[in-house]
Amino acid sequence: MGINFKESRASLQSANSIAQDLERILKEQETLISGTKAAASHAKESQVLLELAKLPIDRLKDATEETVRIETLRKYGFANVASIYNSSAIQLERIPGITLTAAQSLKALADQMYQAVAQSISYGIDIADLTSADNDLIANLQGLDQLRAATKNSTSKMQPIAQAIRNSLPETKPLTSRLRWIITPSEKKERALNALQQITLLVGDPATIALVASARYGMNALEKRNPQPVEEFKKRSSDFYAILEEVTNTRPNAAANRHFNQELLDKIQAQELDVSSIKATLRQYQTFGGKFALTQGRVIIGDEMGLGKTLQAISAIAHRATTGATRFLVVCPASVITNWMREVTVRSELPIIKIHGDDHKTSLQRWVESSGIAVTTYDTLKSFEITDQQIASLSIDTVIVDEAHYIKNISTGRTRTIARWLDRSPNAIFLTGTPLENRVDEFVALANLLDSSMGNTLSRAALAAGPESFRRTVAPIYLRRNTDEVLKELPELIEVSDYCSWEGVDKQNYIDAVAAGNFMAMRRAAFTAPPNMQSSKLERLLELVDESFESGQKVLIFSYFRSVIDQVVNALGERAIGPITGSVSSTQRQNIVDQFQDSPVPLALVGQIQAAGTGLNIQAASVVIICEPQIKPSLEVQAIARAHRMGQVRKVQVHRLILPESVDEYMLEILARKQKEFNQYARPSDLADSVSDAKGVTEESIAKTIVKEERERLGLSANSADVFVEDEG
Repeated sequence: MGINFKESRASLQSANSIAQDLERILKEQETLISGTKAAASHAKESQVLLELAKLPIDRLKDATEETVRIETLRKYGFANVASIYNSSAIQLERIPGITLTAAQSLKALADQMYQAVAQSISYGIDIADLTSADNDLIANLQGLDQLRAATKNSTSKMQPIAQAIRNSLPETKPLTSRLRWIITPSEKKERALNALQQITLLVGDPATIALVASARYGMNALEKRNPQPVEEFKKRSSDFYAILEEVTNTRPNAAANRHFNQELLDKIQAQELDVSSIKATLRQYQTFGGKFALTQGRVIIGDEMGLGKTLQAISAIAHRATTGATRFLVVCPASVITNWMREVTVRSELPIIKIHGDDHKTSLQRWVESSGIAVTTYDTLKSFEITDQQIASLSIDTVIVDEAHYIKNISTGRTRTIARWLDRSPNAIFLTGTPLENRVDEFVALANLLDSSMGNTLSRAALAAGPESFRRTVAPIYLRRNTDEVLKELPELIEVSDYCSWEGVDKQNYIDAVAAGNFMAMRRAAFTAPPNMQSSKLERLLELVDESFESGQKVLIFSYFRSVIDQVVNALGERAIGPITGSVSSTQRQNIVDQFQDSPVPLALVGQIQAAGTGLNIQAASVVIICEPQIKPSLEVQAIARAHRMGQVRKVQVHRLILPESVDEYMLEILARKQKEFNQYARPSDLADSVSDAKGVTEESIAKTIVKEERERLGLSANSADVFVEDEG
């Protein structure tokens, strides 16, 4: 047969070039991974040693069956495991009674305990005090992040192709020249032709072509990466920490999943989660959440705010999309619809359609005719003119309900509407950071929407078996992790009550509000001032903003009241951005947040706590000012979580402005009591009935109690006007 040796050489050179390109990016990745591990180990060494210093020398006995001469070690100044770790075997051998073998054994034990502690603790970077190891770590993480984004996490597919080419190329040597071909035995000629055919097929495969393009794109991205990785880390620390957790194989906190039995845990961990279409690196707890949703089918993910519940839900439906599912529905409040559009677009390759606004009917028809994720609001969903049969024919794989506590009341039209869609979808994911505030029946209502038999079981379990049994009973459908369990690197949260004075406050206005029983007027009276005067709360707020700006920190300011918001915005002038209120659309809200986040100079974002306190990620801010205490602890928790969440790199300071001897102090007492109840029952997923005095507590009953006590304190007649709760918002 005739052979074109020139074409053969060209094909083989091209194949060799392809293998080199793939090997280059793989080698670069391995270098970055090794650098990350080394820098992380060096950077957190002091943290590990601190933990070892807390372990008394007696702990060595627990780590081995061999005899350990504890009293001898203690006598010579070895009080904790860290002291053994910091010593050499030769130094330990010098202790009377310690042989070289025993010294080597002690040293090995300490080294093993060091590794165990290093694996179990998360390392947090102090952005205000970066070490050289921190900088090395950030630079390596940035490189891995750039490489993964550019190659779309496809490097694992490159190694087999590069190896296959390398294995075949030696067989093709006879094809490199006519003379070599002539002197080659027939058997080797046949192997050479087979190898050439395999290489040609491999190199011409569209998948290989795409991978080679990704490899070259990845190298180009690495060469052009941002020369200031620390600035990039400040903006995207959550992505960097996710990569760090994966590379160093940090074990997840077992306490976060403590209520799962071993059989269920094994089932969840064995579940595959295909994230090939996800443009992000998931934290281990987020991967667990995605697998939990896939394994159990109909679930509530009730993670504390700021832990990425949205991404966990997206990862679950992205996996289902790879198995053939084509249609999904997301129902959420209007305030977060823009965030959903952005998260799906930025974090995945899934198609998404917004069904909301004046053209929602057109968008609905487009979704019906095509597929993908539909994102709509509770109210818009009610306006869908669609029958139960039509819903069923859509074959929706998964319904995601965000802020699911909005549907805890089965008697509302909103809940009945969503139930129609849930009944015709095999899978459902409820997302809520506050699934329970005071009553177990609210959670049971959500469980009933997922699985009526489970809901009935929960009710009986709650009454018959107590809280610990209840937590284990709900584990098959309910997953909740708290920030301090899974984000060990999150900076400190500092909360301060700033007590102001009555100076500059129109006290008579406050007394009149108490006499009239106008609870809301009482709450905002601290910001009312006589002409040409400034209330002490506003004065303190401006001082806090000045101090924050001087240290380069951005500020979030929350109030329940529009009149207070207007005062603050006017007082701050150009230094304020917003305000975000209930009348601002979700798109406008996101635009305001983007301007705030991207601003090179400090700004104060001002908003109503019930509007700006939910559904927005505002990690650029590290100071939060709350103008008055709120009745619901969840309002304040949500507001603080806008800043103190995954991705935050600075310590977050929360300042509550308090007017002494006023409604504020009563509110603080109530807030503390309700928060304690919430922490006791909701945070650990302990869905038992709250204490009896928390049941049936309403805003009106709180208002009546506070007004009554304030009237008595001020010596006002108890027969004054009835208490009423107006809503200025």
